[in-house]
Amino acid sequence: MRTKKKNTGNLIKMSDSAFLSLIADRLKDRILFPEKIEEARNYIKSIKVSPF
Repeated sequence: MRTKKKNTGNLIKMSDSAFLSLIADRLKDRILFPEKIEEARNYIKSIKVSPF
């Protein structure tokens, strides 16, 4: 008795480089880690530069 049916008819094959390119294109101009960016901005603001 089968309980689950797998639909694999819509799958396509693509190379790793093409797949990574597709992912990079979809993630372009998105902020993935806003908390880390805010931490980095606060850290940069707190840096004091001393002259030589």
